Amino acid sequence: MKILILNPPSAVSKNVVRDALWGCWCKGKRIAGTSVPPISQVLTATLLKKEAEEVEFLDALGLKMSLEELKKNILQFNLAVVQTSTMTFKEDAFTLSFLKEVNPDLITIIYGSHPTFMPNFSLIPGIDIIIRREHEYVLRDLVKALKKKDNSWKKVLGIGYKEGEKIILNDFYPFIKNLDELPFPDRTLLSPKIEYFNPIVKRIPYTTAFTSRGCPAQCIFCTAPSFMGKEVRSRSAENVVEELEYIQYLGYREIFFRDETFTIFKERNIKICQEIIKRKINLTWICNARIGSVDQESLKLMKKAGCHMIRFGVESGVQEILNNIKKGISIDKTKETFKMAHNIGLSTHAHLMIGLPGDTKKTVEETIQFAKKISPTTATFGICTPYPGTELFKLIEEKFPEIKDGSDADLKRLHTSGFYNQAFTNIKSEDLEKLLKKAYLKFYLRPAYFWKSLKRVNSLDELRRILIAGTSVLDFAFRGE
Repeated sequence: MKILILNPPSAVSKNVVRDALWGCWCKGKRIAGTSVPPISQVLTATLLKKEAEEVEFLDALGLKMSLEELKKNILQFNLAVVQTSTMTFKEDAFTLSFLKEVNPDLITIIYGSHPTFMPNFSLIPGIDIIIRREHEYVLRDLVKALKKKDNSWKKVLGIGYKEGEKIILNDFYPFIKNLDELPFPDRTLLSPKIEYFNPIVKRIPYTTAFTSRGCPAQCIFCTAPSFMGKEVRSRSAENVVEELEYIQYLGYREIFFRDETFTIFKERNIKICQEIIKRKINLTWICNARIGSVDQESLKLMKKAGCHMIRFGVESGVQEILNNIKKGISIDKTKETFKMAHNIGLSTHAHLMIGLPGDTKKTVEETIQFAKKISPTTATFGICTPYPGTELFKLIEEKFPEIKDGSDADLKRLHTSGFYNQAFTNIKSEDLEKLLKKAYLKFYLRPAYFWKSLKRVNSLDELRRILIAGTSVLDFAFRGE
């Protein structure tokens, strides 16, 4: 049985960041043309290879392949496996349906947030089997059962399928308690033809890694807590450092930790940083953090161990709005955290949203001003979008059942257009789009910001990336996607 682990192409955008299992992916010029290696899909392929399965990984998105190019070799595969999410579901389903037309014997399997939270909407023509929640061991067991060529596969936990018109959803598979059990993703499966572009990276080539799953926060707009379970799980310091040495051996120079909140594991991270310094691992790195999860001493140690940027979910500059979304942080703590990071010499990135519950034009303006005040090295702004699996989506679903599975919020409008925001804000959709562009222009088109950015440049390659990113963002601000 030959298996294709596919990162599907897109006709909508050249770059789609679609590596996180729980979704909420980004794309386009709004994120400066950023592309990220799909390491979670590579891990899936690696795990199956470890089980002696015949597996091929294809990043068709990174290779910018068309459907016509994709279909050329599809006849050689028995299974096609795709990680999908609400915002890519329609396009992914179309791709798989197209491949099944070429190869009618192809069994198609999807996993990710959309089949997890919207299983009854996910088993449509072109899709044979869905996997809900964490997929690795479910897929491993499913492949083994399918090879028997009997009906034993129908008993595998965590899957859903159709019998005639009836949808069968098996009980969930238990979460993986010990993440150290998972193999290191075999990054040699990535095509050398693809250069993953990321303007915040200092040294290339770069790669990504996940060292934990879950988030302790309960933000009403995020799918991570309900997808990953209530318990936040992490890999051990020893396991993480071992992978860092392997990454360095492969020739990578920088790593981007994609955990929802890397910094909540304080004691573990102290060990990681100490070992990086002790073993002289020459990797610079970036991570995501939650306001309130770092202090001066930990930031100093992180910098000494190679960290050069920390990304924070700031969301809003208005405390009332933060309270509405159950962010669990304060404006004062955000100011303090950014000041502390800058004083230590770390770069920062701020994620901000507009059109949040309770937002008005006035509060959006306050958020823009707040972004300028805390002065992150870089910032991204997006329109709040309700997705299945979130508390926000449930609130809207009750008032507007016509939202159905939410998949109309696809890549064409992802975070750049209003989508049922009228349910929780009084700002019109067209005004949200104008305010989004205004946010980018007001933040980036400042002489002081321009000169400060140039002062941080340490190489011609870094300058090239900044210029490409800046051109992309401003093009979005003036003209749109």
